[in-house]
Amino acid sequence: MPEQPVWSGSPSQVKNLAAFIFCAILAIAIAFAAVQFWQSPQAVALALVPLAYAFWRWLVVRSQRFELTTERLLMTRGVFSRVTDSLELYRVKDMRMTQPFSLRVFGLENIEVITSDTTSPDVIIDHIPRAFRIGDQLREHVEACRVAKRTREVELE
Repeated sequence: MPEQPVWSGSPSQVKNLAAFIFCAILAIAIAFAAVQFWQSPQAVALALVPLAYAFWRWLVVRSQRFELTTERLLMTRGVFSRVTDSLELYRVKDMRMTQPFSLRVFGLENIEVITSDTTSPDVIIDHIPRAFRIGDQLREHVEACRVAKRTREVELE
């Protein structure tokens, strides 16, 4: 059976909420100080620095992409240069789904995937909407891959 896409998505921008708030306050403070104390309209341009930083943070999160297929989990990141990591689902050992209070407020969750893959032993799918139930879909496809490939996870002590 050919590989089929199951889900594709990006982390929520809630991931940057604290940075956005801090940058907005800092930009307002710099603009206010430039007008009131320095009395220089050119100094107002300094307020663009925190806004540029906030834009960069937005762009980094926007460029992250997760794709779950029936056989692999693909993780793509990078603004100018792209890197895609591929994780075969039969290599997944365990999963942990966490929802700290700050994420529960927005209906988001983090999924930590522990694998036997040497290049990516721990994968974190963060700030994903809980409504998609990605953890359950991932578990279902991991089991299907193990059955299809006749593999199982064995721990040696």
